[in-house]
Amino acid sequence: MDQFNLDLFFERVGYYQWLLVVFAIAGLIGYSLLSKESKKKESLNLSIGILVLVPLYEIAATLLSSLSIVNNWVYNVFSGHFTAILFMLLIRSVLKKKSHRELVNLFIGLFLIISLILHLSGFVHYNDSGEYIAFLNTIFVLFSCGLYFLEFITMDEFLAVNPLREFSFWASTGTLFYFSSSFMIYISMKYLYTNHLGIYFMVIEIPRNMTLLFNFLLCLAIVSLPIKEKFKLEIIHV
Repeated sequence: MDQFNLDLFFERVGYYQWLLVVFAIAGLIGYSLLSKESKKKESLNLSIGILVLVPLYEIAATLLSSLSIVNNWVYNVFSGHFTAILFMLLIRSVLKKKSHRELVNLFIGLFLIISLILHLSGFVHYNDSGEYIAFLNTIFVLFSCGLYFLEFITMDEFLAVNPLREFSFWASTGTLFYFSSSFMIYISMKYLYTNHLGIYFMVIEIPRNMTLLFNFLLCLAIVSLPIKEKFKLEIIHV
């Protein structure tokens, strides 16, 4: 890696990547301060996984781009597959009904099987723009979110819950808005980049900002726990 590529890399790393890194570091610090009992919570472990994975593949993609190497596979593998599965597992971790959790397991299995068939058949290349995988993971993620909101409006356990302080509500709402708002943008990126470059640079900020917002909420949830344990102040109920 020569100096020119390093300079180009730092030119392409902007506020988006740096904020993701800051949220990941803050989340890791907050997680390290938690008690052993708190660290056993599945939702927190999945949250820290998302917080760390997202900036890693964003930095990796930026690095490959600065080296003039095609980086679509980074987003297809990590964002299209690993992160989408982490989101579904996160939703599953806040579901109450066993049947609903098993349905999410089924969604993950179907997603992996269909995705594998599409790749092995050559219908979807690992280095393409990822429209079909984006459509596939969005469908299953939104179904998973639907199960949560079905429980939220029908189960007595949620009657006394304040949604504004409930982590499961924000996690499901953030996931729903991120995937639903980003889906149409992701599947039209190639067309917009080729035919409407100005619109492309405008709409690409929508999924980025949604990612920043969601990662901030995950970071806040993790950091709020050691604050709660030490000062008895609950910011978000996790």
